[in-house]
Amino acid sequence: MHFKKERKEIVRFAKRIYRKGLVSGISGNLSLRVDEKSFLITPRAKCYEKLQVEDMVLLDLEGNIIDGRKEPSSEKHLHVAIYKARDDVKAIIHTHSSCVCVLAALEISLPIILDEQRESLGGEIEITKYAPSGSIELAEEAVRALSYKKAVILAKHGAVAVGNSLKEAYYVCELLEKLSKVYLFTKLLSK
Repeated sequence: MHFKKERKEIVRFAKRIYRKGLVSGISGNLSLRVDEKSFLITPRAKCYEKLQVEDMVLLDLEGNIIDGRKEPSSEKHLHVAIYKARDDVKAIIHTHSSCVCVLAALEISLPIILDEQRESLGGEIEITKYAPSGSIELAEEAVRALSYKKAVILAKHGAVAVGNSLKEAYYVCELLEKLSKVYLFTKLLSK
Protein backbone atom coordinates (compact mmCIF):
# COMPACT_ATOMS: atom_id res chain seq x y z
CA MET A 1 0.00 0.00 0.00
CA HIS A 2 1.42 3.37 -1.05
CA PHE A 3 1.52 6.32 1.39
CA LYS A 4 0.60 4.23 4.44
CA LYS A 5 1.85 6.89 6.90
CA GLU A 6 -0.24 9.58 5.18
CA ARG A 7 -3.31 7.33 5.12
CA LYS A 8 -2.98 6.74 8.87
CA GLU A 9 -2.70 10.48 9.43
CA ILE A 10 -5.94 11.12 7.51
CA VAL A 11 -7.75 8.44 9.54
CA ARG A 12 -6.43 9.98 12.79
CA PHE A 13 -7.66 13.48 11.91
CA ALA A 14 -10.95 12.18 10.46
CA LYS A 15 -11.71 10.49 13.77
CA ARG A 16 -10.62 13.62 15.62
CA ILE A 17 -13.01 15.92 13.71
CA TYR A 18 -15.78 13.37 14.20
CA ARG A 19 -15.21 13.17 17.99
CA LYS A 20 -14.95 16.99 18.19
CA GLY A 21 -18.34 17.38 16.45
CA LEU A 22 -16.96 19.24 13.43
CA VAL A 23 -18.72 16.65 11.23
CA SER A 24 -21.56 14.20 11.86
CA GLY A 25 -22.76 11.07 10.13
CA ILE A 26 -21.12 10.89 6.73
CA SER A 27 -20.67 14.63 6.20
CA GLY A 28 -17.40 16.38 5.39
CA ASN A 29 -14.14 15.15 3.89
CA LEU A 30 -10.37 15.39 4.25
CA SER A 31 -7.46 15.23 1.85
CA LEU A 32 -3.69 15.35 2.00
CA ARG A 33 -1.32 16.20 -0.85
CA VAL A 34 1.27 13.43 -1.10
CA ASP A 35 3.35 14.88 -3.95
CA GLU A 36 3.09 17.60 -6.61
CA LYS A 37 0.78 15.47 -8.78
CA SER A 38 -1.51 13.59 -6.40
CA PHE A 39 -3.42 13.56 -3.11
CA LEU A 40 -5.25 11.14 -0.84
CA ILE A 41 -8.91 11.81 -0.07
CA THR A 42 -11.52 10.21 2.15
CA PRO A 43 -14.13 7.99 0.47
CA ARG A 44 -17.70 8.90 -0.32
CA ALA A 45 -20.40 8.21 2.28
CA LYS A 46 -18.32 6.59 5.02
CA CYS A 47 -18.70 7.53 8.69
CA TYR A 48 -15.34 8.64 10.10
CA GLU A 49 -15.88 6.59 13.23
CA LYS A 50 -15.43 3.47 11.07
CA LEU A 51 -12.83 4.81 8.61
CA GLN A 52 -9.88 2.53 7.79
CA VAL A 53 -6.47 3.17 6.20
CA GLU A 54 -7.43 1.13 3.13
CA ASP A 55 -10.52 3.30 2.52
CA MET A 56 -8.47 6.27 1.26
CA VAL A 57 -8.48 7.04 -2.45
CA LEU A 58 -5.42 8.38 -4.31
CA LEU A 59 -6.33 10.92 -6.99
CA ASP A 60 -4.36 12.93 -9.52
CA LEU A 61 -4.88 16.67 -9.95
CA GLU A 62 -7.53 16.04 -12.60
CA GLY A 63 -9.62 14.02 -10.14
CA ASN A 64 -8.81 10.63 -11.70
CA ILE A 65 -8.41 7.63 -9.41
CA ILE A 66 -4.82 6.37 -9.26
CA ASP A 67 -5.37 3.87 -6.46
CA GLY A 68 -8.23 2.81 -4.22
CA ARG A 69 -11.22 0.51 -4.11
CA LYS A 70 -13.74 3.05 -2.85
CA GLU A 71 -15.43 5.93 -4.62
CA PRO A 72 -13.77 9.25 -3.66
CA SER A 73 -15.61 11.95 -1.78
CA SER A 74 -18.33 13.71 -3.76
CA GLU A 75 -16.38 16.94 -3.10
CA LYS A 76 -13.31 15.77 -5.03
CA HIS A 77 -13.70 18.73 -7.44
CA LEU A 78 -13.40 21.12 -4.49
CA HIS A 79 -10.11 19.52 -3.38
CA VAL A 80 -8.72 19.37 -6.93
CA ALA A 81 -9.51 23.05 -7.54
CA ILE A 82 -7.90 24.21 -4.29
CA TYR A 83 -4.74 22.15 -4.83
CA LYS A 84 -4.42 23.47 -8.37
CA ALA A 85 -4.91 27.09 -7.25
CA ARG A 86 -2.75 26.99 -4.12
CA ASP A 87 0.69 25.33 -4.16
CA ASP A 88 1.06 26.21 -0.47
CA VAL A 89 -1.90 24.02 0.51
CA LYS A 90 -0.92 20.51 1.59
CA ALA A 91 -4.13 19.55 3.44
CA ILE A 92 -7.84 20.32 3.21
CA ILE A 93 -10.60 19.62 5.73
CA HIS A 94 -14.25 20.24 4.83
CA THR A 95 -16.53 20.40 7.88
CA HIS A 96 -20.17 20.88 8.77
CA SER A 97 -19.79 22.22 12.31
CA SER A 98 -22.83 23.77 13.97
CA CYS A 99 -21.95 27.45 14.34
CA VAL A 100 -20.26 27.67 10.96
CA CYS A 101 -23.34 26.04 9.41
CA VAL A 102 -25.52 28.76 10.96
CA LEU A 103 -23.45 31.35 9.07
CA ALA A 104 -23.59 29.17 5.94
CA ALA A 105 -27.37 28.83 6.19
CA LEU A 106 -27.77 32.58 6.60
CA GLU A 107 -25.13 33.21 3.91
CA ILE A 108 -23.11 35.50 6.20
CA SER A 109 -19.36 36.06 6.02
CA LEU A 110 -17.39 36.02 9.27
CA PRO A 111 -15.99 39.52 9.90
CA ILE A 112 -12.85 39.90 11.99
CA ILE A 113 -14.24 39.30 15.47
CA LEU A 114 -11.00 38.67 17.45
CA ASP A 115 -7.35 39.51 16.76
CA GLU A 116 -6.36 35.86 16.29
CA GLN A 117 -8.58 35.67 13.22
CA ARG A 118 -6.47 38.13 11.25
CA GLU A 119 -3.22 36.44 12.22
CA SER A 120 -4.29 32.79 12.02
CA LEU A 121 -6.90 32.79 9.25
CA GLY A 122 -5.92 35.80 7.12
CA GLY A 123 -8.79 38.14 7.98
CA GLU A 124 -12.50 38.11 7.18
CA ILE A 125 -13.75 34.68 6.13
CA GLU A 126 -15.92 35.06 3.07
CA ILE A 127 -19.10 33.22 2.22
CA THR A 128 -19.33 31.76 -1.28
CA LYS A 129 -22.19 32.31 -3.65
CA TYR A 130 -24.44 29.28 -3.49
CA ALA A 131 -23.56 26.33 -5.74
CA PRO A 132 -24.74 22.71 -5.43
CA SER A 133 -22.69 20.27 -3.34
CA GLY A 134 -20.12 18.33 -5.34
CA SER A 135 -20.33 20.65 -8.34
CA ILE A 136 -17.51 22.23 -10.30
CA GLU A 137 -19.28 25.57 -9.73
CA LEU A 138 -18.91 25.09 -5.96
CA ALA A 139 -15.21 24.29 -6.41
CA GLU A 140 -14.64 27.42 -8.51
CA GLU A 141 -16.59 29.62 -6.11
CA ALA A 142 -14.69 28.21 -3.11
CA VAL A 143 -11.32 28.96 -4.73
CA ARG A 144 -12.43 32.51 -5.52
CA ALA A 145 -13.71 33.23 -2.00
CA LEU A 146 -10.83 31.42 -0.28
CA SER A 147 -8.22 33.51 -2.10
CA TYR A 148 -5.00 33.45 0.01
CA LYS A 149 -6.78 32.78 3.33
CA LYS A 150 -6.99 29.65 5.47
CA ALA A 151 -10.76 29.12 5.36
CA VAL A 152 -13.95 29.78 3.45
CA ILE A 153 -17.63 29.32 4.32
CA LEU A 154 -19.72 27.52 1.69
CA ALA A 155 -23.21 28.99 1.34
CA LYS A 156 -25.97 26.63 2.56
CA HIS A 157 -23.31 23.97 3.15
CA GLY A 158 -20.37 24.18 5.59
CA ALA A 159 -16.74 25.29 5.58
CA VAL A 160 -13.35 24.46 4.14
CA ALA A 161 -10.08 24.85 6.02
CA VAL A 162 -6.63 24.57 4.45
CA GLY A 163 -3.12 24.28 5.80
CA ASN A 164 0.40 23.12 5.21
CA SER A 165 -0.49 19.97 7.19
CA LEU A 166 -3.59 18.21 8.50
CA LYS A 167 -2.64 19.48 11.95
CA GLU A 168 -2.77 23.09 10.75
CA ALA A 169 -6.02 22.55 8.79
CA TYR A 170 -7.54 20.96 11.91
CA TYR A 171 -6.51 23.97 14.01
CA VAL A 172 -8.15 26.25 11.42
CA CYS A 173 -11.39 24.21 11.67
CA GLU A 174 -11.44 24.51 15.46
CA LEU A 175 -10.68 28.22 15.40
CA LEU A 176 -13.29 28.90 12.70
CA GLU A 177 -15.96 27.15 14.77
CA LYS A 178 -14.94 29.07 17.92
CA LEU A 179 -14.94 32.43 16.12
CA SER A 180 -18.31 31.67 14.52
CA LYS A 181 -19.74 30.89 17.97
CA VAL A 182 -18.32 34.11 19.43
CA TYR A 183 -19.73 36.09 16.51
CA LEU A 184 -23.20 34.56 16.86
CA PHE A 185 -23.24 35.20 20.63
CA THR A 186 -22.16 38.82 20.15
CA LYS A 187 -24.97 39.33 17.61
CA LEU A 188 -27.53 37.81 19.99
CA LEU A 189 -26.34 39.74 23.03
CA SER A 190 -26.10 43.07 21.23
CA LYS A 191 -29.82 43.11 20.38
